[in-house]
Amino acid sequence: MRAATIARRVLTAAFILAPTWAVGTVRAEAPQLSGRASALFGVAVDGGLSVAAADLELRLQGEVGSGFFPDAAYTAAIQAGYDAATGTTRFELDEAHVTLYFTDVDITVGKQRRAWGSTDGVNPVDVLNPRDLTFPPDSEKIAVPMLYGSVHAGDARVQLAVVPLFTPSSEPGTAWRTAPTPTLPPGATVVGVLPPEVHVPTAELGNVQFGARATLAAGAFDVSATYFTGFRTEPTASARLVPTGTPGQFHLQPVIRYDRMQLVGVDFSGAIGPVVVRGEAAYEFTADADGTDPAVGNHSLQAVLGGEYLIPGGPRVVLQGVLDYTAPDAGGEADPTFKTMTVLAYQSDARTSFDLVWLQSLDGSGLIVPGVAYTFADGVTGEAKAYVFYGGAGTEFGGWRNNSQLRVAVAYSF
Repeated sequence: MRAATIARRVLTAAFILAPTWAVGTVRAEAPQLSGRASALFGVAVDGGLSVAAADLELRLQGEVGSGFFPDAAYTAAIQAGYDAATGTTRFELDEAHVTLYFTDVDITVGKQRRAWGSTDGVNPVDVLNPRDLTFPPDSEKIAVPMLYGSVHAGDARVQLAVVPLFTPSSEPGTAWRTAPTPTLPPGATVVGVLPPEVHVPTAELGNVQFGARATLAAGAFDVSATYFTGFRTEPTASARLVPTGTPGQFHLQPVIRYDRMQLVGVDFSGAIGPVVVRGEAAYEFTADADGTDPAVGNHSLQAVLGGEYLIPGGPRVVLQGVLDYTAPDAGGEADPTFKTMTVLAYQSDARTSFDLVWLQSLDGSGLIVPGVAYTFADGVTGEAKAYVFYGGAGTEFGGWRNNSQLRVAVAYSF
């Protein structure tokens, strides 16, 4: 275990230091230092303080090369923050990468974020980066060490990604977690819960992740196909019963595993008159093809279809349908879910903008997120959003009703 940890740290350091080494071998021009300081406060529906955070980001960017177009570009960012509501402190290197530009090829190495897909908000093929699930509605991406390349050839483009180290998505906050509840045999009683048994893919050649994406521009449409082999960044949680020595009494042993999977997906976007249409679908294959292993997640499908229209003089409107399907366990029945996502975004003047996101599930539950943003001065912005969950117990969003909250943020960019 110690050897695996050391190997992981060495590989991480190599990928993080690669941008610094690359920049040092060429002549840098006009580096720019920028940053962002922000404060975020949140009040839950029960009156509790859900977040009280202050954050600072410093970012260094620049280009190298003597021609009109750069030969390379580099970015390095550090982040620091403190949340008084949870008592957590963080200080970390965020993105740190170098991009080399050739005639028809771009290569980026280092810690980075990448976006694949065509639809808004929900992207089944976008699996290169894990997510920060501390606050699940935001689900922001986490930068990871990656080798990324893009090849352009006329109307076609191919993107390749190698992710040498597995990084899981961060755990949801305590209020968002659900505990596994195995079926108990007759007469059995759970008298305690043991610490989770966590199985994380180690740093080894067999666990290197790889993704490929091909895009073709065909008239007013872009059509893409994606393949990825690696691991799900969100775990499959299971549990087993551990005898205590007393007949009929057991300890509950939670088990956390990250499933190895392969993903095949397609997506498209294009314009039909004033309407932009988008679609995306991906199927994930796991090692549990017949649904007989409770410790391994089953195959799954996610598909999104929708469109976008800008009302003249009014808001931008996005409407999408989202289908989620997970293959059932052996002998069970599938329980697919379907929801609609509606987005309204309106810029009323140079300083003020409004937006509304509404997720509505067919089971009657949903999430409504109204928001307003205001620019006080150059670089100084404020934003307020309400997250309102509704629905009955056992529904897709109903279990999070007590997590409804108001969040207010102020930021200064320099």
